[in-house]
Amino acid sequence: MQLSNPSNMKVFYNKQQTVSSFIKNSPSAAKPKLVVQSWKNLGYPVEIMKVRPSSVDELCLAHNPSYVRGILKGQIKNGFDNKNKEIAKSLLWTTGSFVSAATYAYQHRESTFSPTSGFHHAHYDQAAGFCTFSGLTIAAILLNQRFGAKKIGILDLDSHSGDGTDQTLYKTGHENLVAHYSLGYHDVTIYNNEEWLNRLSDLICERFSTCEILFYQAGVDCHIDDPEVDRGQFTTEQIALRDKIVYKTCKELGLPVVTNLAGGYQKPIEKVVELHNLAAIAFNEVN
Repeated sequence: MQLSNPSNMKVFYNKQQTVSSFIKNSPSAAKPKLVVQSWKNLGYPVEIMKVRPSSVDELCLAHNPSYVRGILKGQIKNGFDNKNKEIAKSLLWTTGSFVSAATYAYQHRESTFSPTSGFHHAHYDQAAGFCTFSGLTIAAILLNQRFGAKKIGILDLDSHSGDGTDQTLYKTGHENLVAHYSLGYHDVTIYNNEEWLNRLSDLICERFSTCEILFYQAGVDCHIDDPEVDRGQFTTEQIALRDKIVYKTCKELGLPVVTNLAGGYQKPIEKVVELHNLAAIAFNEVN
């Protein structure tokens, strides 16, 4: 399979994805605007693409309908452990951003970006770990239903396990649709992360070569200085190499990549944004 040759970074962003107020210990709700502006400032050509917000029915593909409606009405706590309706409204757009990016990537065989976080800990009827709705699962199901996609890869390199991704796939009967690798399940630390990086290209080929599209959670909470780091403990240089390996290997496989931000908790937030710049730099170097 061949990928389309991108002339620029296609970034699926709408300002309604961003909630500027500081929320608990996570900067995730404020990141989209900051990251998109930072990517533009790098000097690479960035094309802002239209986002269609997710519908309630789409959210219910991966979640209990009463849970979905409770979140949106501010009756149930979201992943930030509050009932903020501004956050609830933004969740339609964050999920919509990822679904829109995945849809475009699948149809056009071109890699895309969704400046979003807060997916992989969301369970069928419960929010956790700054995650409320499982955008990864929802996008996978929609690609299957709308276009007949048979195999979708999820490469989750956030520092923490994608337990919500696995649970929502299993709960909805779609576990066989997705090949899922989550760094958080594996014993990767400062003592063996160089060895892991040396095998990353082989890992991608072994697990995802039969997939039609890859969802890439380019989390930066795996940085050695992150206060929430669990698995990875990578240096800045290692995260830069990680991203370059992902894009280079997928290009060689002809595999379109849908990149999202996932976690990152260093303060000030500018440190997190700088780490997210590494994905944009790697993508443009490879393409």
